[in-house]
Amino acid sequence: MEHFLYNTKNAFALARAREAAKPQQEPAHNPLVYYGKSGSGKTHLLRAIADALSATCGRHAVFYGNTEQFLQTGTRSENGVESAKYQACCLDDLHLCANNFPLQEKLLCFLDACLHGKRQVVCACSGQPDANRGFSDSLRSRLELGLIVELKSPDLEVRMRFAQSQGTRHGINLTREHMLLLARRCEDLRFLSDALQQIAAHARLTEGAITRQDIEHILKNSGGHGPVTPQDIIRRVAHAFSLSPEEITSKTQKPPLVFARQTAMYLCREILGVSYPALGQLFGGKDHSTVIYSIKKIKQYLFAHKNAHTKITELTQVCMQRSD
Repeated sequence: MEHFLYNTKNAFALARAREAAKPQQEPAHNPLVYYGKSGSGKTHLLRAIADALSATCGRHAVFYGNTEQFLQTGTRSENGVESAKYQACCLDDLHLCANNFPLQEKLLCFLDACLHGKRQVVCACSGQPDANRGFSDSLRSRLELGLIVELKSPDLEVRMRFAQSQGTRHGINLTREHMLLLARRCEDLRFLSDALQQIAAHARLTEGAITRQDIEHILKNSGGHGPVTPQDIIRRVAHAFSLSPEEITSKTQKPPLVFARQTAMYLCREILGVSYPALGQLFGGKDHSTVIYSIKKIKQYLFAHKNAHTKITELTQVCMQRSD
């Protein structure tokens, strides 16, 4: 929770998050719902709450994910999803269930079970949930039983601090001029985080100091399109190796295809920071140890073949361009 950056305009939102992050006999606000514009830090705050609860209750006792991911976990009963396995639940992207009324019915059953069992539920939603016409009256009424809090967009000061903290985390040396440039050009934290990941990937591949021109180039390629996804990287790596995305994610073990697959895993990890288990799922349900081995092989290859840096750097630049 201490890593969530804020100023006075989000002090109330953070105070309520700190309450929710402490296991209580009866939660003060249940459910606690955060809403705000994209990039306002909702997911970051929700993850911080989940981490704090996990530290007390145990990792497997707290669910963190979006509504669709939650409904794919655990066991199901006639009334929907069995909630007893979780002591707390942090549901992200609540708006994904708008106009999906069967999904909302299952979610309602879960919310009722949590409310009766006095289990903390924290949700994040893009847009004010009580005004969302895609939500049923029943779902809106359940959400209004708790507290709905707006998370306001971060201002320049917060974005500067975010750039500094993430730069330190990624091990990149950013000057004040660099951080100011990033904070001014990236008005939301999601875009800023994406840009910083790409800068870190560029710094690791070129093994040189970051310049203003490097940042300008990355921001130019990042503007006006959607965020880069693992699927974008897989598609672009497949094209570079004259393969199909399906071949990249298949279980075929032909050496040229294996190398392309390992390269795609490496770039997903370097550019987006995708976790090893998530990469395993993306690449045909592989074990996380296989993913770790694959990424290690590419790092060894780059170390042993210095000329490979050029090709991988060029491919990284292609992969870092935001999707159309």
